[in-house]
Amino acid sequence: MTQTSAEDHYAGAALRHHSDAVYLHDDGRLPNADHHFGFAVECALKSLMLRYTRVTVAPVRAGGQPTKKPYIPRQAGRQRYIEHLPEAWSDAGDVISDATLLLRGRTGGALSAILAASAPFATWSVHDRYKDGSSVNEADVLARREASVRILGLHEQALIDGVLT
Repeated sequence: MTQTSAEDHYAGAALRHHSDAVYLHDDGRLPNADHHFGFAVECALKSLMLRYTRVTVAPVRAGGQPTKKPYIPRQAGRQRYIEHLPEAWSDAGDVISDATLLLRGRTGGALSAILAASAPFATWSVHDRYKDGSSVNEADVLARREASVRILGLHEQALIDGVLT
């Protein structure tokens, strides 16, 4: 039986959440669409960080189990875990600016530019799933949809090319 890597799980989850988000958005179901756009981007970013940076899910202790959350290894002190958006967005930007990403060509630069220039998920929260959705508006959902399309496109191109080219 073939083992699926964590980055493959995140890649699959990104596509699944994005597909659901588009369906829900097209049906006018903004709160749930908004939430799925966030999860799609979060998963795509985690997939990219696991593939192209020093972010890992390797066991923290030798011989231990893989972690459930990706983290940035530290030489000393506690590991820095990659959480939900908007922190994952910031973490991705930090990891990229830390020169640990193999950026080459227009796609790598495009991802870096998206992460640096905009923050459509700055007000998105995983905890909004417990709210009634009345604060979600069309403009925010549309901006998040557009950002998710760009990031998932860059993610797909990286999977095809094997690098962020």
